[in-house]
Amino acid sequence: MKYFFSSIGIILTIFFTSCNQTKENEKNESEIRVSIDSVRVDPKGEIIDTKYGLYSYGFDQEKKFMYKFNTNNRHGLEIIDMGKMELVEFIPFEVEGPNGTTSRIRSVQYISDNEIIITNSKSILIFNKKAKLQHKYPISENKFMGDSIPKDLEMESSGLFVPEKNLSFNLINEGFGYVRGFSKLDLYENTRQPYWVDELKKLDDYHISLNLDGRMIMLRTYLHTIFQDDKFILSHDMENEVYYYDLRLDSIIHKKYTSQLSANKNEVYGKLEAESREELGEIMSSRNKSIRFGKIVFDEERNQFYRFSSFSSSDDKEKDDWSIILTIFDKDLNQLKETDNIPLDEVPETYFVKDGEIYVYKNMEDELGFLVLSLS
Repeated sequence: MKYFFSSIGIILTIFFTSCNQTKENEKNESEIRVSIDSVRVDPKGEIIDTKYGLYSYGFDQEKKFMYKFNTNNRHGLEIIDMGKMELVEFIPFEVEGPNGTTSRIRSVQYISDNEIIITNSKSILIFNKKAKLQHKYPISENKFMGDSIPKDLEMESSGLFVPEKNLSFNLINEGFGYVRGFSKLDLYENTRQPYWVDELKKLDDYHISLNLDGRMIMLRTYLHTIFQDDKFILSHDMENEVYYYDLRLDSIIHKKYTSQLSANKNEVYGKLEAESREELGEIMSSRNKSIRFGKIVFDEERNQFYRFSSFSSSDDKEKDDWSIILTIFDKDLNQLKETDNIPLDEVPETYFVKDGEIYVYKNMEDELGFLVLSLS
């Protein structure tokens, strides 16, 4: 499954001096012009689920159709024509039984005009367009041969499935969400290879916990994963960096970036413990005001990556004055440009690239819509 965006100008590297970076960023920012439009999906008399945002969706290879799973007001697959911007089909699915998906849908992926992949919290399921289960791949450490995972660590059952490679990448945690690495699962060979990333241990210091009535509530960092051009790319929202596993080289590369428009790490860290829900909310509000880095997406037309990041300069707890930054990377994840000249009032949470334009999900009066950003 591929996506994503283009390059303009001189390549910046993190080895340039601060002075040169500043001048180059000013030049690059002036080269980026962003225009914005909006579109709304015609539900054709139906109700497209937008209650919890836009989740569990995928596209065909040309992004002509979106395949979105609805588990809220009805259980099934909503197919949206992205050219006409209208709902063209709804396919009901079963929750339980031999053709059941369960109610915990994690992702949807397109294989062909007659096959869809649905990943739930424990398995990878392949269905035909009549909602009949064709294949089921349970994701469990005990199902795969290969290097063992220490007993004090656990492999997440839901991960990132790459159908063209028949591989699944699944995070490995210690305790409750302390990331230690990931596993590469070969569903054809039934093998497992774990990879350890010691640098990720620093994310432990961003955990926020609340002990409520004997129950531990833990909020960890947001981890973003994609697979593009034989690279399993992992980033997070707390620091200006990415890690990627190169399938061809069988090695892990770590890239750190320097921004001239924002801080390079979130300032609210240190294994914080809240004593009440109110205090938890205050800590999260403070963290959200500091820099947060969004997911990385790819534009196949221009062969480059994009990422939004944001922070608020407002001291008012009830109001935020958002600075939104768009960073552009080349196909090898080298930083090219960044700009904060972004005509958006809200921080983009869900976005993707189609036909060289960035689509940002927008709830438009409880209907599915998008803000469409064009770059020149």
